[in-house]
Amino acid sequence: MSAADEYKAVVNSLTEGFDGDASRNRARMDALGDELRVLRRRLDEAADRYTAARVGNILAWEDALELLWVEQWMTMRPFPRPDRIVKGDGADAAVAAVQACIADLRAAVQRRGFGRS
Repeated sequence: MSAADEYKAVVNSLTEGFDGDASRNRARMDALGDELRVLRRRLDEAADRYTAARVGNILAWEDALELLWVEQWMTMRPFPRPDRIVKGDGADAAVAAVQACIADLRAAVQRRGFGRS
């Protein structure tokens, strides 16, 4: 084999390797793009759940204030700050717990007859 033929063989081998790397990189970029879209969608869903939970908790707090407004002796604190520790499914459980507490409060107020003349 001549030096020129050997040179061409080495160049062809390197070119095939670069082409293979480029093909693998394209496939990896496509996979990462798909993963990014999934993560972006999950982040948007989490942001929507956070907003819904926050609004729901504010409304629940306002319901509690409205239910107990006749109790002049009771001092109500300002709306509490969100719990930054609750993660994942725990946030859904926390929202359910708030809703259950408001339902219990509403039932207790109705049993005792607060605000009735």
